[in-house]
Amino acid sequence: MGDESARDRMPFGNEAEQIGSRLDEATDEFLKETKSCAALQIPPGSLQLTAMEFVSYLGINLHLEPELAWIPREMLAAPMPPCAKMKVSKAGVCYYHDVQNDYFTIEHPLTQRYLKVLERARLDLLAIRTKPSVNGLLFSQPDMLFHIQFRNLQIPCQSCGVMQSTLKCNQCLMAFCQACWDTLHKDANGPRKDHTFVTTAYGSQCSTCAVKKPQVFCANCEDYFCFKCFEDMHRRGNRLAHKSMLVASSDGEIIETQKRDRVGKWNQNKCEECGDNMAAFACDYCLDNYCVQCFWKCHFNGCRRQHTASKMNVTPMCNQCVAVRATVFCEQCQELMCTECFTMVHAKGNRLLHMFMDAMDLLVLLERLDPTFQEHMRRARPRVLWAIGKLQAWTRGMDDRRNFQKRKDFVTQIQRRWRGTQTRRRLLGMLHMHKWRRRQVNNYFLPKTQEERRKVKQECSAMLAAKSVGHAAANASLKELRSTIMQTAAADKLEDPGQTATDLNEGLGFEAQGVLGEPNAEGAPPRPGEDGGPSPYNAYDSNSRFAAGGVSGALTSGSNQPGQNLTNKPLGKMRDNTVRQITRIDGS
Repeated sequence: MGDESARDRMPFGNEAEQIGSRLDEATDEFLKETKSCAALQIPPGSLQLTAMEFVSYLGINLHLEPELAWIPREMLAAPMPPCAKMKVSKAGVCYYHDVQNDYFTIEHPLTQRYLKVLERARLDLLAIRTKPSVNGLLFSQPDMLFHIQFRNLQIPCQSCGVMQSTLKCNQCLMAFCQACWDTLHKDANGPRKDHTFVTTAYGSQCSTCAVKKPQVFCANCEDYFCFKCFEDMHRRGNRLAHKSMLVASSDGEIIETQKRDRVGKWNQNKCEECGDNMAAFACDYCLDNYCVQCFWKCHFNGCRRQHTASKMNVTPMCNQCVAVRATVFCEQCQELMCTECFTMVHAKGNRLLHMFMDAMDLLVLLERLDPTFQEHMRRARPRVLWAIGKLQAWTRGMDDRRNFQKRKDFVTQIQRRWRGTQTRRRLLGMLHMHKWRRRQVNNYFLPKTQEERRKVKQECSAMLAAKSVGHAAANASLKELRSTIMQTAAADKLEDPGQTATDLNEGLGFEAQGVLGEPNAEGAPPRPGEDGGPSPYNAYDSNSRFAAGGVSGALTSGSNQPGQNLTNKPLGKMRDNTVRQITRIDGS
């Protein structure tokens, strides 16, 4: 029974990877959840991660904070802890296997440590701004971006700062001389041993003769030449217009990294105070060699406080392995260590919480270990945190006010849409109710039997016939009236028949004009003057009321005397006299 349950269960973790089965549902859900998380991915065309991938992974902006470029370099060079292994998918995505707990994750095992160091370094960077003597020593240029943009730029070694660089690391994005490359990469036990490099102008030979050091770089040919080969190849033709620049080949001063002992034998420099650690500085007044810790122990008080120091060992070695160049300084252990030794020594216990600083630039490290500077930093950090808190509160207040207005507008829009929806629903309900009531009323008053329906149809037909007859009679009357108006339009000299016809058609549609026709004198009844009776359209001069006697207004036959002129006679007085005469009021 136990064997059957073991066969039925789905393989998980390392077992599923070994047998090549499908991932279980929990792993599938985990991949969906971490799809939007930050992950390290090897760039196309490359076989290893570079420092730029860790820059984006940690969220560092090299244009704003180039002084923090050492953190992604250290994270790149850090080996995996003893309990973790890195694996790469076919797409180049890096994921990690926890051997002890047997689970997979895309988060780097050292992410939390380096995020804490990054947070502390950002705080210290703001506090260092208040100390100009130390702030001036920091290299505030994005050297990583320079190496990507200007690949052929010849610069001194970024480790010792003395020799000209001969190699450029494709992963660290730094330029080294041969000695510094060997001390940092040759004997390393971590990822640095697999780093690749390209030769710089000083580290390569002339591309033509392959004998002399390059002295000219041709921008068009993208190659290095000595003076003679460049002159021979660019003497004629289109190459005369090629752009070129000189390549500096001076090594500068070389600092002696070893000295003879009393016997005369060459030995590595040891601190003359403790005799254990490698000497990093030589006091210009004491003429002794000291490590970092012993230098400040001996020069903390008194006149030695004014002593100056110079570099004694260009490449300080790790205090643990004494084989690789020291790159970090542990603040709690007070030791210089390489990246591999620091990761292994601080892999568990309370040492996981130890903080470290960059040790690639010894002058900056020496200034930062100054007790006076440490006291300044101890007082400056709370002030910087207070200023950052105030700035964050101010920005959060602006964001909250902006987001509150956005949320208010969004909620108002939702409310308006909801109210509009409810109003439309109520209106539709009222419309449906109105339609239902009309349907009920119509059904109530509709005829029920066939005889009633036939009677209603006959009444409707009679009503429609009467309506059509009325319409026809009205149209005939209106047509006759239009014809009469046009017939009598010529009687008045001041009336224009054409304008009259236009006025009659004004406001009528095409259908009405088609029914009534154009206004003309045809179809009008005969005028009163045409059947022999008196004409109502006589002129003013021929009117008998104002000119002569007679019914028709014409002069009496056989008489040459004009009639009575009534226009100059008071009609009212005549009427009064007539009434008096009729009633005989005057007694006559």
